[in-house]
Amino acid sequence: MGNIYLSGAEVAPSVPAQAGAPPSPFVNRETPLAQLRACAEAVDRTGPGVAAVRGMHGVGKTVLLLQFAATTKDLFPDGVLAVGFGAGAGAPSEAVWGLLRGLGVPEQGIPARFEHRVALYRSMTADRRLLVLVDDVTDAGQVSALLPSSPGSMVVAAGNQALEDLLADGAFDISLESLSVDNGVELLRRLCGADRVDAQLDQARELVAAYEGHPSAIKAAAGRLRLRASWPVSRLLTELRRAVPANGSVEAKVLESFDQVYGDLPDSTRELYRVIGVVVGVRIGVDALAGISGRQADDVAAELDELFAVGLVAEDGVEAYRLHRLVRRHALQRTAQEDGDSVRRGWRRQAVRWWLDKAVAADLAADPGRLRVPDPESAPGRRPEGVTAAAAVAWLDREHENLLAVLDAAAEEGWNAEVCRLFEALFALYKTRKPLSSWVRAGKAAVAAAELTGSPETEARCRCLLAKAFQELERFDEAHAQLRRAQELTGEISERFAASVYDFTGNLCLRQGDPETALAWFQRALEVNRGLGLVRGTALQTMLAARALGRLGRVDEALAMFAEARDLVTGGPAAVLLPKILASTGAVLAAAGRGAEAERALLAAVEQAMAEGNTADATDALISLADLGGPDEAAHRAQAVQLLEQMGSPRAARLIAGIVQRL
Repeated sequence: MGNIYLSGAEVAPSVPAQAGAPPSPFVNRETPLAQLRACAEAVDRTGPGVAAVRGMHGVGKTVLLLQFAATTKDLFPDGVLAVGFGAGAGAPSEAVWGLLRGLGVPEQGIPARFEHRVALYRSMTADRRLLVLVDDVTDAGQVSALLPSSPGSMVVAAGNQALEDLLADGAFDISLESLSVDNGVELLRRLCGADRVDAQLDQARELVAAYEGHPSAIKAAAGRLRLRASWPVSRLLTELRRAVPANGSVEAKVLESFDQVYGDLPDSTRELYRVIGVVVGVRIGVDALAGISGRQADDVAAELDELFAVGLVAEDGVEAYRLHRLVRRHALQRTAQEDGDSVRRGWRRQAVRWWLDKAVAADLAADPGRLRVPDPESAPGRRPEGVTAAAAVAWLDREHENLLAVLDAAAEEGWNAEVCRLFEALFALYKTRKPLSSWVRAGKAAVAAAELTGSPETEARCRCLLAKAFQELERFDEAHAQLRRAQELTGEISERFAASVYDFTGNLCLRQGDPETALAWFQRALEVNRGLGLVRGTALQTMLAARALGRLGRVDEALAMFAEARDLVTGGPAAVLLPKILASTGAVLAAAGRGAEAERALLAAVEQAMAEGNTADATDALISLADLGGPDEAAHRAQAVQLLEQMGSPRAARLIAGIVQRL
């Protein structure tokens, strides 16, 4: 994995705290903060309070939201949830997914359908006092699905324009303007030192007025003064008077201020800044920039510190940074003027390669035995040493926004093989976290790219993975359309890839309640895997065929095949399938009324899953055990609750034990 950061499985807090800390310093904004608090404290409403914060780019909307969250913990004891609809963000369905995860719902407890997710979210928030922050809103519809049920909760939505539909429904309208001259000077004092600013107070006031109080411009000016400790404030004012932008707009003045800061930087730092503007990632880390630029990580970290000091990048976690949209626009202007097309395209190529290499490594760590898109340009990868599956999926989740941007960039450049391999690598994330709209978006791009690669196996594989997303969305006609085309390709592809097509087709039939047809597809896939001597594939298809037999009421045949699958994986590299095999066995036994045998299989599933640290499968089996009833029902349910509490989700445990079954 190189120096990719793959930490252990992330644990959700019992009280969500998804908003970050507000940046320091924070000045003024007493009026909008008071307006937001008044909205929160209103007692004569039947639903949650809603406030719409609007203002131009860079005026401080996000900072206001973070400051409000930090100063109103007394009003929202049940926590803060946050979601953004900025570049690379998904649809409202994914936003609700993130909110449910913030509330402690484990992945397997989140429904696939959007309306079911919303119903679950509203059930969980009915008696809670939560603050929900929604940033970068472009449409009121993005907010409506995120409204909690409790009148003690509040939603604060921020966007760059008035959200008329929210206002029409009674939302508080908060227009965030630029800072006043006095407050702009105060911000400059806190950033540069009071003595320095007060020594030329009139010039400082004139400088703030020239920037029309725009916080980004003031911060950029302060960064430049910090870099040049001997410069008086009047030096910046003189330069600004000499170089007034042609259109005189605040945005133009802000870009001009960035240009002045940029000009003071060393050549190597200026080049790194231009690289950041070109690379496709949204959240840029030190390691990524080192890999893309070909520099040492320590040198990159030092130059990023310098860019941060002058206000051209913002911190976003440990050794990670983001660019404000206006800053990225400025960086792109500079690279367009200073670098040739081939240089810029080379940086972009390196960015795609860096994220692709890391994504493939994470995918191999998450699921080493899975069939994958053919990669004729390199040898098959090996599972990275010392990286757990949970840590690998967590990394893919953290980098998802970047990886989608990389996939889009590769598609735009016509790098079709890379598009397909990125989509394949993301499958480890998609099958466990199910961000369905992103899955479909990436899948459509991959299928289009696969058609251009001229590789039937690549096309068949991408169509199968996209069909799975449609299946999860219950868009069955679209899933069948993808699989029909994949089936047409089976005469041109290897037996192993053809068996995968049969597998996906059988799963779709089983999902639609047609176990007879599903069984026929699984048997075809099983025959191929047996013929090729593929242990994992044989075990998987045996288990799936057994599930279909169980649905058909052919219990003895199903149990025999479950036993065969269990024997195949026990003690081998495919043992990851064992808890699922045991749990499926228990489900068939329970449906047949053989409770005692079902209990033994489910207990074995729990034991195996716990031995591997697989709390998700263990929890599923425990809930199935509780559903069997009997004297140990409370104990099994309590153990499931305990496991979920270890993940920080006691409410999710109660939900899994009750609400989800009723959806």
